[in-house]
Amino acid sequence: MRRVRCHLRGTFLAALLAGAPLGACPLSAVDVIRADSFEACARPLSSFKRISEDLLIQGTAPTVVLAHSFTLAVPTRVLAIADGRHFPVDAPAAALRIRFNGDESSTSVSVTDWGSSLRPVMHGFNVLADAWLDAGTHTVDLVASAHPSRPGRFRIGSGSGLSVLVQPLSQLQSQALPGASSNINVTTYAPAQGIDVNEGDADRPLLPLLAHALRNPGTRTLDVITLAGGRAFHACNSGIDDGHGDALLGLVADGICQDTHSASWAVTDIDPDAELQAPLMLHGVQRLLPGEQRNLALVGSELAFGSDQSMSPSGAHENGVCWGLGSARMLSASGGGVAGAASSGVNRFCSTYSWRCVATTIGTAGCPASASDVVIASAWVQIPAGHDGIVLFNARTRIQADNADSQATAVLGIRVDGQPVAAIGMQQLAAGAAQASRTLSASYLSAPDAPGGRLAVGMHLVEVTINVSGSRLAHPSVPTDLALTWFD
Repeated sequence: MRRVRCHLRGTFLAALLAGAPLGACPLSAVDVIRADSFEACARPLSSFKRISEDLLIQGTAPTVVLAHSFTLAVPTRVLAIADGRHFPVDAPAAALRIRFNGDESSTSVSVTDWGSSLRPVMHGFNVLADAWLDAGTHTVDLVASAHPSRPGRFRIGSGSGLSVLVQPLSQLQSQALPGASSNINVTTYAPAQGIDVNEGDADRPLLPLLAHALRNPGTRTLDVITLAGGRAFHACNSGIDDGHGDALLGLVADGICQDTHSASWAVTDIDPDAELQAPLMLHGVQRLLPGEQRNLALVGSELAFGSDQSMSPSGAHENGVCWGLGSARMLSASGGGVAGAASSGVNRFCSTYSWRCVATTIGTAGCPASASDVVIASAWVQIPAGHDGIVLFNARTRIQADNADSQATAVLGIRVDGQPVAAIGMQQLAAGAAQASRTLSASYLSAPDAPGGRLAVGMHLVEVTINVSGSRLAHPSVPTDLALTWFD
């Protein structure tokens, strides 16, 4: 089953654009004409670039991975997002961030600490940044370095990419957690205290980290797309498993846990068999009726292994993880010309275990053959008449296998009209520790310099795919969380 949410305004938007001067931006909303709606448009300065060969990062000094320069005639908002893969040569901690003219103050930071891992593997990364830039020439670049606390060498993998969206039609609001959160050390299973969190329970402990007040002032339904990311790290010894376990990052609206069609969860196993510091990233969609307001919060918690998991190999138990979120950023986009989201599967409230098998080498029933592209969400996206065809697409999912499996490699991608186009997300799971769940992300901006360029007016099939390979795989799976969002 596929569920699709689209916010399309083709006919009305085309009528409004009929009298616009050549080179004007498409309107950002049908209800209100913004002051810059008919000014010269900077959007064609947007860019999508990928690296074609692996790039060696050798030390703690910043190395530019990808860069984009442009000249603005007037002050403009700019959004940048990077996704990709990296892997260790020695055992360093890799740090990636985005700079605007050398300034790193408006970016999330992705950190992967292979030196804390007994089984270092290739890891995905995600970086999110936005800034208001004055008129003049600017450079946006993705930089990487080894963290000073753990120097060494690593490589950024080919296919990693940077999207730079200049002058979004959507209204953006962003908030940052530049330092670190307080310790996230909650209890989800303690029967003696009456605590037993099961799937779908509304009492799952969720600690607020960042928040946005959302509002729809118009007369039409509004889709608000939210992206968030940062670094999760081991914060303390909780007294259970030395504070190791599965960190959980999510979204709540008006204090209510979200369903699987409204938001994805981000999970990373903070454990020596995985890493003690790693990136987390998620996305969500809020559909607001005219005049509706909603308070959206980024929240931290843990995977719950309550009594509903009593038949699992590990049985019901407390997740001992004590973790923190650092260098995080949360951004919400609303009111653009083309926005929406897509997911698959049955919609479930506050569920982290809506698993779907995506690969097997041993013929497990209901599982596709390994090393095949599996579509986990898709949508038909309409580019209305008069639109410039520049749209940002984001994919998110998680991957988990079985500890009896061999090393597995998962590749997350985006296809547009059947063609793979994205800055890919890739994550390996180590042999003997493949149950260490991780989060993957991929992104694509249909900019003028992107593969295929801008999207033409009309309908386009956009698909999120995952490909999982390995020599011995039983049933590696992904959740049926929200998998695809887009906005302009």
